[in-house]
Amino acid sequence: MSDPNLPARVYGEKEIGRILQRATELQHDEPTAPPAGMTLAELEEIAVEAGIDPRLLRRAARELDTTRTDGSIWTKVVGDEVVLVRETTLTGELEEEGFERVVAAIQMSSRDHGQPSLLGRTLTWRSETPTKTRTMQVVVTSRDGATHVRLEENLTQTAVGWMAGMTAGAGVGVGLGVGLPIGIELLGSMAFAIAAPIGTAILSYIAARAIYRALVNSRRSALDRFFDVVVEEARAAISTAARTLPPSNT
Repeated sequence: MSDPNLPARVYGEKEIGRILQRATELQHDEPTAPPAGMTLAELEEIAVEAGIDPRLLRRAARELDTTRTDGSIWTKVVGDEVVLVRETTLTGELEEEGFERVVAAIQMSSRDHGQPSLLGRTLTWRSETPTKTRTMQVVVTSRDGATHVRLEENLTQTAVGWMAGMTAGAGVGVGLGVGLPIGIELLGSMAFAIAAPIGTAILSYIAARAIYRALVNSRRSALDRFFDVVVEEARAAISTAARTLPPSNT
């Protein structure tokens, strides 16, 4: 034990670094140490105490999630995500009126007409564009003292359309239609006739990836706004239900 009558020990910069490093190692090796990290709900509580808007905290968390590497083949081919997902868990449960409020908020905020269904304590709302190139689904599950909100938008068909349309259609089609006549008839070069469609297809593929990435960025922003509306409505409905609960008899 340190003597309280002695002056407090002052650690140098190198000593501080070694202490922190060793403490981290000990915590990692300690079998009873609590798991490192915090849930989004715990972060939101800290954000409120620090005067940070929880809505902005959730958006920052979603931006962090979108930077994770997606190993799917389609994501690598098209250059961005093909399925956008947003989800969070709220403390408290929704009552029947709360589910109705959430459905109304979804219908008012979405530009697409969707069909809601309620099975037990799970609300599912699904929409699809007329061309079936984009589907969206909202699932709200409320049980065991918590409400989980998940929003998913599938852009697979949109990605396929851009890649096939521009690379195969515009790239190969235009390349063959222009390259063969010019290469064989005008230049008398079979090499040019072969290289032209290949080069055009590559340029079309690069352009298609750039356009798709811009489209996905636009959909991310729209999805974030939509998700915020749904979450805030669910949060408000939970708060209203909590205030109207009869006091428990103790």
